[in-house]
Amino acid sequence: MPIKYLLPSQANQLLEGLESEKWNPADFKWDETPSTNYSHETASRIVHLSSGYYFIFDNVGNAFLSEWSPGRETAITKIQSAAWDQQLKHFKEWLSYLRREVESPDLWSAISHETEIIEAAASDESNAPFSREEKEYVLAGLSEIKQYLLTAHKLDPELVEARLNYLIEAAERVGKKDWINLLLSVLVGIVIQAAMPPEAIRELFRFVGAVLSQILKHQLLLL
Repeated sequence: MPIKYLLPSQANQLLEGLESEKWNPADFKWDETPSTNYSHETASRIVHLSSGYYFIFDNVGNAFLSEWSPGRETAITKIQSAAWDQQLKHFKEWLSYLRREVESPDLWSAISHETEIIEAAASDESNAPFSREEKEYVLAGLSEIKQYLLTAHKLDPELVEARLNYLIEAAERVGKKDWINLLLSVLVGIVIQAAMPPEAIRELFRFVGAVLSQILKHQLLLL
């Protein structure tokens, strides 16, 4: 469709901006959206197809009103520019924010899905304290998890040591269900602080789910 409120030369500059930032123009579309400028009924908008993020050029006369999502620190940003060159600069900034968001993994989604593995493994457990023998299985299981984190995912040893030592100490004072909840909390903290990608999160939770099941069924080889 025609880009109604931009000059052809301006639209060409936007295309050049996309290509210089290694974006495929076919991943975007132009449409019109209701104006917030009250100078005309609609405004030109470019939309990133897969994410729905957008940049609005609500331009008329010497007024260059822009709205874009995502912003630098907010979901939506609006700003009035004094000239086209400033609006073009904002568009290029938006492209950097867009790349940041579309390339960021949805860690919380991955975590919420994979925690079901651990919750299922512990669904029938009471909140009774660990017996002395069970604490030995906990220590053995945490040792396996530690080695897995250090070798398979190359995580910071200090981060792993501190978080797992907390779980060792907690096994002495809380019941089984409370300890499993702490285990989930610790794992979430680790994957967020280490910025693990979703596939690595899935692998970690599957491994920990298997180890936890062995702990609860007393099937680990004691170290």
